[in-house]
Amino acid sequence: KEVKDYEPHLALNGGADGLDFYRDICFMAERYLNKDGYLLLEVGIGQADKVAEMLKDGFEVEIINDYNNPPISRVVSARLVKNEIEESATGEIE
Repeated sequence: KEVKDYEPHLALNGGADGLDFYRDICFMAERYLNKDGYLLLEVGIGQADKVAEMLKDGFEVEIINDYNNPPISRVVSARLVKNEIEESATGEIE
């Protein structure tokens, strides 16, 4: 049997380029993370650079390879360094 036989359609449909879920998560991440909080995203082959680009503003981003030979960029780690939502609520910028 195939993965599609077990997983809901929404879990397998990431849009035309497979990145729609990442766009949504990256757009909302700042609302849910505290300053210095981490967002870790497992990505498919060839997606790491595109997902990292989505997080370039306000995040310190690192791409982590898996242990395959040759290695594959598998995880995008993003630490929130600037939280504009928190700053605008308090009127202060750290």
